[in-house]
Amino acid sequence: MIKNLFSKKIWQSIWGKMSRKKEFFYEEETELKRVLNVFDLTFLGIGSMLGMGVYIMVGDLANKVGPAMVVSFIMAGIASTLSAMCYAEFAGRTPGTGSAYAYCYITIGEFIAFILGWNLCLEFVIGTACLARGMSGYVDSLFSGAIGHYLNSTMHMKYEYLSHYPDFFSFALMIIFTAIISSGVKESTTFNNIFVTINSITIVVLVVVGIIHVNPKNWSLPPSPGGGVGGFMPYGFSSVMEGAATCFYAYTGFDTVATTGAEAKNPKKTIPLALVLSISCAVIVYTCISTTFTLMWPYTDPHLINNPPYPYVLDKLELSVVKWFVIVGATAAVTGCLLASLFGMARIFYSIAYDGLIFKYLSKVNSCTRTPVRSTAISGLLTGLISILFSTEQLIEMTSLGTLMAYTMVAVCVLILRYEDKEMQSSSQYFEQYKDYGFSNKLLNVPKVSLKPNQLTSSIVKWCTLIVAFMCVCLGAIFAFGSNYLLNSEPFVIFAAVLLAILIIFFTIIIGRQPQSKVKLSFKVYPVPLLPVICIFINVYLMLKLNHLTWIRFFIWLVLGLLMYFCYGIWNSEEGKPRIVK
Repeated sequence: MIKNLFSKKIWQSIWGKMSRKKEFFYEEETELKRVLNVFDLTFLGIGSMLGMGVYIMVGDLANKVGPAMVVSFIMAGIASTLSAMCYAEFAGRTPGTGSAYAYCYITIGEFIAFILGWNLCLEFVIGTACLARGMSGYVDSLFSGAIGHYLNSTMHMKYEYLSHYPDFFSFALMIIFTAIISSGVKESTTFNNIFVTINSITIVVLVVVGIIHVNPKNWSLPPSPGGGVGGFMPYGFSSVMEGAATCFYAYTGFDTVATTGAEAKNPKKTIPLALVLSISCAVIVYTCISTTFTLMWPYTDPHLINNPPYPYVLDKLELSVVKWFVIVGATAAVTGCLLASLFGMARIFYSIAYDGLIFKYLSKVNSCTRTPVRSTAISGLLTGLISILFSTEQLIEMTSLGTLMAYTMVAVCVLILRYEDKEMQSSSQYFEQYKDYGFSNKLLNVPKVSLKPNQLTSSIVKWCTLIVAFMCVCLGAIFAFGSNYLLNSEPFVIFAAVLLAILIIFFTIIIGRQPQSKVKLSFKVYPVPLLPVICIFINVYLMLKLNHLTWIRFFIWLVLGLLMYFCYGIWNSEEGKPRIVK
């Protein structure tokens, strides 16, 4: 038996199952209901992004990064925009339910797709739980913190990695939102559209109030024990990049739009357009909000962490009327975020279950509401339990890794698919046709040895993409952990960084020399391969800047995912079952 376990055929069979790809079939009719237009999808993306960052994260970031959090938001916004453009091309190519998980399944293979989807599930759960805690805090501020004080005094939890008290109110909120999402896709998006409208008005008010109360001195405070070296960047450039990694979470909602491929009208056109519109709006808003907030109030105030930032600041500025208006608007904004986040999370669970990689039970669609009720219910309950146990600050620290990984994989998938066609000339035919050309000519496609993708050029792109991704990890590690050596002009570190940069450019040029697919798409990323490669590097660098606890959580969740896949998913995958030809 042990001999059989290590036999070559068994391992080849397992590898064959792990590397199988999903064939995409675009169908006009699905079990889900196609009712979402560009307006609904754009507001879904905006509702996902403009909540947590505006009303909850700005205080914590201002205290940890200082006025330079403006740069953090802009850098995270640029990285997110590049990723959104990659998502838009993929959505125009394969507009199915499941977002990055589905894209990866179609392009790279089942195992990598499952790992990505599995981590996205946890990322959505943590992110939604964070929103639930944040909304609970805003509602509690309506009662001057009475709910939190009561629970803390009667049910205090003395555990380092848990919240000070169980937040039952956030759990109740998740149950309510689960019921709303289950009622129907159009009903859910109608609620979201209303909340986004209220949120937009509130944001305009906040920006106007911030402009009225601008104090330029807040960007040039003197050094202090709790305020670093003072000035615009009091905690150094490293804190700005760590802040950018955290800010990335504020933009993560746009991929919710990419989960609606089976519920959008004409998804090949509406989803790419909604992605670009929503991310553009978010970048503008976060730049305005972070600028006005840090100019309006000193970042050194320690109370910005323990209190909802805007109500606290407005109270200090004696703007009680505006404070109550903002609390109502913030509650509506976080409500919209919660709805959109739970909506996307349920679709990720549904998509993975539909493919048979997690329990098929979760893929059941209700015949009346035409929504995945079971996956929505499980998502809501799991999120509610996590929101009870962990505080907002702890949850924020655990976000972003899965999303950054998803964005990286989508950029990789865009590179691979752009340089291959469904029916390609075989390598042997290619070599026979161009046998008079040397190796370097074939590698660099000079002088235009091949005009159409073939198996050899596709393989060159795949290997070069793998090499570029590995070198981006190495170069990102130097910038993330060796920035002090670079600033001190250490010769070896500078040489290694320059060499890696040159090699990345060289292999990117090789990719760019290969013939691209001529398939017409509703949206294409330009320039390729430069934009996806930049996207990969930025995302990898931001991943390396995340808190070590985030990585510990990831590896624990990864182990559970591996158990799920090898004990259940690999044997129950729909792609492993024989297709019935009608």
